Amino acid sequence: MKKLNKVLAFALAASLVVGLAACGDKKPAEEKQTAQNTPAASGTKTETKATATPTPTLAPLKISVLLPSDDEHTEENKFYDQMVAEINKYTNMDITWKWADTTTYYTDENLGLKLTTGDVEDVLVVGNNATFYQAAEEGLFWDLAPYLDDYDNLATIPEAYRAAASKNGKLYGLPRGREIGRNGMGYRLDWLENLGLDEPTNWEAYHEMLYQFTYGDPDGNGLDDTVGLGLDSWGGVFDIMFPWFGVPNIWGIDAKGDLINRYMTEEYKDALKKIRQLYEEGLINNGSNGIADFRDLGAGAAQKSLLRTQLAGSGVQVVDDQRKVQEYFQNEGLTTEDEIMYTVRGYVDCGFGPRVQPFIGISNMIAVSKVNIKTEAQLRQVLQFLNDINDGEMLLLIDSGLRGVTWDLNEEGYVTYYTGDEATEKLEGLSGKYRNGFNQVPVYFTAEANERPYVVAPATSAIKVLEAEVYADNRLHLVPNYGLSYESSTPSASNAETFNALNKIMTDAQLAYIVGEIDDTGLEAAINQWSKAGGAQLTKEINELYHAK
Repeated sequence: MKKLNKVLAFALAASLVVGLAACGDKKPAEEKQTAQNTPAASGTKTETKATATPTPTLAPLKISVLLPSDDEHTEENKFYDQMVAEINKYTNMDITWKWADTTTYYTDENLGLKLTTGDVEDVLVVGNNATFYQAAEEGLFWDLAPYLDDYDNLATIPEAYRAAASKNGKLYGLPRGREIGRNGMGYRLDWLENLGLDEPTNWEAYHEMLYQFTYGDPDGNGLDDTVGLGLDSWGGVFDIMFPWFGVPNIWGIDAKGDLINRYMTEEYKDALKKIRQLYEEGLINNGSNGIADFRDLGAGAAQKSLLRTQLAGSGVQVVDDQRKVQEYFQNEGLTTEDEIMYTVRGYVDCGFGPRVQPFIGISNMIAVSKVNIKTEAQLRQVLQFLNDINDGEMLLLIDSGLRGVTWDLNEEGYVTYYTGDEATEKLEGLSGKYRNGFNQVPVYFTAEANERPYVVAPATSAIKVLEAEVYADNRLHLVPNYGLSYESSTPSASNAETFNALNKIMTDAQLAYIVGEIDDTGLEAAINQWSKAGGAQLTKEINELYHAK
């Protein structure tokens, strides 16, 4: 079975990357000490830390950790020292924390130089880029793939994130992921009510909604001043929509079991025709009624320029972007927290069932170098640290700070933060940024047994509750990219630079097709150009790598 076929299990059971778990009981410190020296540290996977068989406690391992942060840690702060002490005790480590300015951390002069010279700390945040992968393939970093599932928290990292951080089957860093079910869309419920329309359940109904939002005077002002789908120049909107029409997520699998690029599929051409029809009919802002053509609006401008100003009735973007439209209407007094005026959802069923483009926005990675971590035993102790730092108790410390200094529990048992004079008094005049930067090291995947002992109060507004429901539903319907982790090391079509150049041929062509600058013949010519310029070779190489696994 090919390794990447694990992605078939894309119905993710993972919790939100940035979410908080439900309340639970706090683990005693002695239980934690027993748990961290279980068979997982020697390669045997355990079910939960609480039931592990005690083994002799390992001596704390001395390591260095480099993270991006601000300059707060250059001055003495006893609360910072307490943070460090508590992390060391909980994880059984002796850590030297090193900090670099966030604005310059990832530059060639800083992290880039470290990677090229091999002068790296034991654990550090790295970018998901060619410089890092070259250093990793030259032996500077450990491949973590064989070990991940031996640790209860790390084992919950979804395959989609692992694939996004992998290169040809090797995982040189732990992916710090964002919400993977983040893509979606939204539309005006009050306009639907004004027009006597129900919420759309399929493409035909969605198309009719956009038509009526454009030509049916949904705001009742008697003017031709609205458009159905308000877009801007951000090209990612089409990537979100393509899976609705059965288009692969970059690389799909054809009837023969081979990888096929989406540009070579009939579904891709059909999707473009449907989107082109929306533009031709004026259902996407094309400049015909005084609303700016989507190509003339800056990327990301649709929310503020069209949706908030009530010029457009529907949008396609990440769900949290669309949720902000409803919150804007709430703040303006147009609706309340309990009554949704602008709703959100994950997809439109276009005859292929629920299909969602994953948001593979991994926020860099945590890598372990081989400079000082030379043995597998040392690596496993470091991995145990990286696992334990994702326990709920550690995440509470890292995200909220010290109890009694930054926060405490309210009467309902939820985390509440000190503010104003009380916060100043608790901090004794020291900086409240003592915990800055520590949140760079967890990957924020936690096993259910290790949930946070205390959490902030859950969101109560109707739109926030709906947003969480959309994320949960989206994760069940994500469309995998089966070629995501494959890249040939040969200087040919599979390298990233060539792939980007090839992709530009098609992104330029699809935009020209949507706005009517080229016809079907022109689109076919672009697809042939893509194939001859390296697309065919790219497909060949990706398939060789895919079938070799």
